[in-house]
Amino acid sequence: MRNGTDTGPDLTRLEWQAVSVALNDASRCGCGTAGKPGVARRLYRALTGIEGPRPLADPRLEAVRSFVGATSRRRRIAEDHVPALHDLGFNDRQVDALARLSA
Repeated sequence: MRNGTDTGPDLTRLEWQAVSVALNDASRCGCGTAGKPGVARRLYRALTGIEGPRPLADPRLEAVRSFVGATSRRRRIAEDHVPALHDLGFNDRQVDALARLSA
């Protein structure tokens, strides 16, 4: 438990939608990150004209999308994203549930 505040893996409807978006993004050519475009994403955009996903307006939803996308692509928990989730109020059980869905 994290500071005794873990109450369960409940997520809001919008957070579950962010999970769905992230899994969909990650399944398409590895273009699911909203950060600095890598070589593959730039090449994909140049060849297809299709822009990558834009960051979500809500920081909580963007953190969920980033974590789920990175975990899905790496096939292991994206530890570097966990502190941001905790800072935004997600507990360990929620992070674990997101990781299990994503890997």
